[in-house]
Amino acid sequence: MDSIKTTGNEIVEKDKPNKLKFVIITIFIVIPLLIVTLFYFNNKTFKSRVNNLLGKLPGATGEYFRTTPTEKERTEMKEELAYYYMGLEPVIVADKLYIIKKDDEKLYSEIIKLMNSISSSKTEEIIKMVRNLELRKDLLYSIHDEIQSEKESFLMNEVSRLENQDLLITINEIKRRIETDSGFIENLSIIINTMDDEKLVDILYYLDGNSKNKIYLVLNDNKRSSIDNKLLVKEEERTKLEDLAGLYESKPVEIALEEIGNVGNYTIEELVIIYQNLSILKSAEILSKVHEDNFIQELFNSIRKEEQLGGVEESITNDIGKSVQFITEYNKKVDDLVSVYERMTPSKVAKIAEKMMMNNDTVTDLEIGSEPTFEISDASIIADVLSRMGKKTLSGIMNSMNDRKASELTQILAKPINKIAESAITEESKPIESVAEYNKKIDALVIVYENMQPKKAAEVVEKMIENSSAASTITDILSKMQETSLSNIMNNMKKENASKLTQMLVRP
Repeated sequence: MDSIKTTGNEIVEKDKPNKLKFVIITIFIVIPLLIVTLFYFNNKTFKSRVNNLLGKLPGATGEYFRTTPTEKERTEMKEELAYYYMGLEPVIVADKLYIIKKDDEKLYSEIIKLMNSISSSKTEEIIKMVRNLELRKDLLYSIHDEIQSEKESFLMNEVSRLENQDLLITINEIKRRIETDSGFIENLSIIINTMDDEKLVDILYYLDGNSKNKIYLVLNDNKRSSIDNKLLVKEEERTKLEDLAGLYESKPVEIALEEIGNVGNYTIEELVIIYQNLSILKSAEILSKVHEDNFIQELFNSIRKEEQLGGVEESITNDIGKSVQFITEYNKKVDDLVSVYERMTPSKVAKIAEKMMMNNDTVTDLEIGSEPTFEISDASIIADVLSRMGKKTLSGIMNSMNDRKASELTQILAKPINKIAESAITEESKPIESVAEYNKKIDALVIVYENMQPKKAAEVVEKMIENSSAASTITDILSKMQETSLSNIMNNMKKENASKLTQMLVRP
């Protein structure tokens, strides 16, 4: 019994130093650490000084405290964040603050306080949006959100439908609904600002008056700026095409045919603008030589569509089509006459040609809008027939013509044949011959003169060099002839005329 007590006393005696150590550690280490920790997290100045001190430690510990922002830096960052948020759309800010609030309520409150000092009204609006985001799990809010989602889906489908249906149908629908559909007016801003820019540009280009003004009123600033720029580009492109039409009006038909008688150089939409700004007759002359019916049909359909968009009631395609038929039939008849005349004797054809060249009276014409626009005379008919005949055959005919008529015919065949009625001639529609076209005709006449009897050719040349307007034409022909043919002609000319011709040929 005594031994047990002794053992218990020994244990108690041994525990005393341990308890003393615990008390000393608690008083001198744990409690000061707790006090320092509380002081660190609640006193900003103390915290900053401790961070600076710990930042001097080597290694990762020192790096951590060196890179930790000071309280001043944190305040500046929060202020910068507040100003940045105030520059964004409220709905975007609300989404960001909602996330911050979930993770750090204190930081959220500090940012809100700073934002409120900048603009209390906008901050209040943002706070409401944050609260709405927090209420998303609420049943009523979920139902409301679902309805809004369905409404948004419906409007997106409306936008898609308006973008993808025919442009004319879309324009007419927008006009009608702006005037009669209050629900459409309520959603007009969403529909218009969601619509593809290119499609909206096309719509606004053809809209006018009240409908166009109402659409412009609901455009946001960025959208309006983009649309205005694209409309300006569209206007400039159209002006360029209208100017091109003026150039094609004066070009030879064969050249114009190569460039605007197909879709190789321009799109069908660009060709529509060009043909709308050409004269009816020029369009018909070009298209009468086009053998692709599908191209003409597509062009006419596109012209009609453009006219409908522009509110034009009477289509130019009717007059162009009528003119194409007239010119096509005329050209066929001329080709038939070429076949007939080539079977006749040159002397007989020469007599007919001389007689027809004397008659410039209109024998038939094409009327557009009760006005003659395309007139055909005996003189123009025979010129067309002879210009399409074989060169050797034409040489034989000219051998049988009197000198004056052969001279006149040479000039006619070297220049554009004008069948436009005098009352229909405008500055743009006057036939202007390009250098290439003129040279082509001169080359053809070179072959004719080389195949004529030298004596007859000499007589015609002498007649032409007496006439200042004809002299340059015959000089151009002779300058391209083979030396042997030219020598034979000059051998049959009078001495003084041969001398005069020599001077003309060497003159630059």
